[in-house]
Amino acid sequence: MKHKAIEVQDQGDCICEEELDRSTDNVIKCRRPGCEMQWYHLACVKLQQKPCNWTCEACKKSDGRQGGKVAWR
Repeated sequence: MKHKAIEVQDQGDCICEEELDRSTDNVIKCRRPGCEMQWYHLACVKLQQKPCNWTCEACKKSDGRQGGKVAWR
């Protein structure tokens, strides 16, 4: 499923490697500063709703260091 991207300089791709549109409700941002991916489609991280203060799995696995590599693709 291809998502329409918006023109933003720091626009990123999700772990699914599809472009994403941060202006929609179906994306979430990792709260950890320095997160390599930053933005994710809710479906790609198996979420139906946006939780408060969400941290991606890569950052959780980075042992509290700033940011995380996306090693769980």
